[in-house]
Amino acid sequence: MSRRRPSLRRGLMLRMLLPAASLALVLGLGGALVIRDVVETTHDRLLDGSVLAIAERLALDEDNEVTVDLPRVALGMLESQSQDRIYYSVSYRGQLVTGYRDLPLPAVEVEPGPPRHRDAVMRGAPVRVAAQARPVYGKPGAVLVQVAETRDARRSLELRLYGGLFLLEGGLLALVGLLTWHGIGRGLAPLNRLSAEIDRRAAPGAVNLQPLDASQVPVEAQAPVLAFNTLLKRLDEVMGAVRRFTGDASHQMRTPLAVLRMHVDLARRHGVGAAPEGHAALDDIEGAARRLEHLLAQLLALARADEDPGAIAMTELDLAGIAAAVLADHVPRALGAGIEVEYERPDGPVPVAGHPTLVGEILGNVIDNAIRYAGAGARVVVRVADAPGGAVAEVEDDGPGVAPQHREKVFSRFYRVARSGAPEGSGLGLSVVRALADRIGAAVTLHDASRGGPGLLVRIAFPPASPTAAEPRP
Repeated sequence: MSRRRPSLRRGLMLRMLLPAASLALVLGLGGALVIRDVVETTHDRLLDGSVLAIAERLALDEDNEVTVDLPRVALGMLESQSQDRIYYSVSYRGQLVTGYRDLPLPAVEVEPGPPRHRDAVMRGAPVRVAAQARPVYGKPGAVLVQVAETRDARRSLELRLYGGLFLLEGGLLALVGLLTWHGIGRGLAPLNRLSAEIDRRAAPGAVNLQPLDASQVPVEAQAPVLAFNTLLKRLDEVMGAVRRFTGDASHQMRTPLAVLRMHVDLARRHGVGAAPEGHAALDDIEGAARRLEHLLAQLLALARADEDPGAIAMTELDLAGIAAAVLADHVPRALGAGIEVEYERPDGPVPVAGHPTLVGEILGNVIDNAIRYAGAGARVVVRVADAPGGAVAEVEDDGPGVAPQHREKVFSRFYRVARSGAPEGSGLGLSVVRALADRIGAAVTLHDASRGGPGLLVRIAFPPASPTAAEPRP
């Protein structure tokens, strides 16, 4: 079972929300205690008002007995929407004067003074009782006045306040989460821009080893950026050494190959290869030299494709003119191989954005591949056309073609399709085409022949000749 990849945003959110949730829990518990105390205090004051209203009406009758003129307001102030039941009693030395006989008396004698409060049970329901001992002039001792109220109104008010507190804390946590998510996103924006900058350097075939701009990178991310820039510098040095080696080796080997071909030609002129065996040997030597020279030319093209993209100056070119010039160089070899060559183009120039040498190399390699693999008696058509997104060059042949499952693989270096009777090759032609096309923002795709039957159509879509499109890929 694969582990979930770590996320800075998720980690920061947890580290922000967990303390906030803990704080909300503490505040909620504290708020619940405050709510309970406020509700109890408020309702106890109402009970005290009822007790005092009754106590103020205590008096003695003609028989020196305690009487009370119970005012309606004394119990009316306790009425609530919860329909709490209210009980009262007035007693003197344990004897009920008026009120509910089953209202329990306090376990401890109440001394004269402010009302005292306690919890009790009346007729099976919990009640809150307020009691006050009030002296009456002419009577020894004190008269006990009690008022009790069930707790329904208190519970209802507490639940409403608890619900409001819960909603308030939930909304506060949601707001904290939203603001934290947005704040973390703003804080990680420089890293996202840095990631986008790195992604832009990952274009297929492109090599951009320029250091990343660390001026806008946060201090916390400076260390990995500097390490990455150091890695880019070392990689640039290594790739520069490889490019120099490839270029130097290719140039150094072309001179002895030219000398070798010259001596083969001299040997033919002086009759060294007059015998069949000598003639065949010279043909083999010359063929090997040509193949090796072609390989070196392709290696040089790859070395150019690996150069710094900033060194490639993109200009407006006439694709039709370049295609005609490149095709003219290949016509003699095509005719010598018994291959018919056709060229189709619109009237007038076909402007594209590109580099003249690289565009010529792209077209030259594609045409060379078509002539090399089409076979004797085949036909090769070079076609240039305007398109909405930029001009298109097509090279079509009616040779054996390339199967769909191999069409992406043939762009890999040194990949060759196994085919009986096929001429020898290096497997670099189409990889050179793809690499050079990526340098100038062109796209190379392989398709079935448009006329049906066997064959291959290579389509190269070039960027349009506009200021915005004529910039090289990063």
